[in-house]
Amino acid sequence: MKNFTLPTRFKDFEKWVADWSIPHEAGRFNKRVTAEMEELQKFVSDLQAHVEEMIDYLNTQTVNDPDLLDSDHRRLFDLVLMWMEASIPFDLDWNVNDIEDAWPAHRLEFLKPSYFPDPLNRN
Repeated sequence: MKNFTLPTRFKDFEKWVADWSIPHEAGRFNKRVTAEMEELQKFVSDLQAHVEEMIDYLNTQTVNDPDLLDSDHRRLFDLVLMWMEASIPFDLDWNVNDIEDAWPAHRLEFLKPSYFPDPLNRN
């Protein structure tokens, strides 16, 4: 298994990186709508108290473009984005991971820039 790292002060969250630090909207959406609610809740709860600190930390970086961050910082950026999207069902008091009568997720087509190969700084 590949070892994905985060900046040192967020090492405790590396257990989530391989499955939850996703660099594009299509992947994050698909992860949210296919994950069990219990799995989403565990991820959201684990990061809940630390997301603001993560965002503040990312705001100290000298670049504004996520594609220019080093790999560790890019993985943190993507993990925070996934947390934001994974928390939607809980923020809206849903009992399921997507709107119950939504357009079927498997019929959605994501186009660039919402879906693209992993950026180079995700190595």
